[in-house]
Amino acid sequence: MSRLLIQLVVGARADERSSEPRYLPWAGYTQPMTGDQAMRARRECELRWPEYEFRAHPIDDGDSFSIVGAEFDRGRSTGLW
Repeated sequence: MSRLLIQLVVGARADERSSEPRYLPWAGYTQPMTGDQAMRARRECELRWPEYEFRAHPIDDGDSFSIVGAEFDRGRSTGLW
């Protein structure tokens, strides 16, 4: 079964030659989820933070990452409201 987490889609930096986007795990949505859970979580993120773009991304058990959006997590009820 695939396990997923939610990532923030970040465009390439203006000073970088590559136009490829970067993907960063989003705080509060980094617990492994099923596909259905991830789609609901992604939709929740899109509604809560419409100025950002999100994706559901498959993960491996050994993945490590730094968390983006931690200042918005706080129980998922505060942030950019």
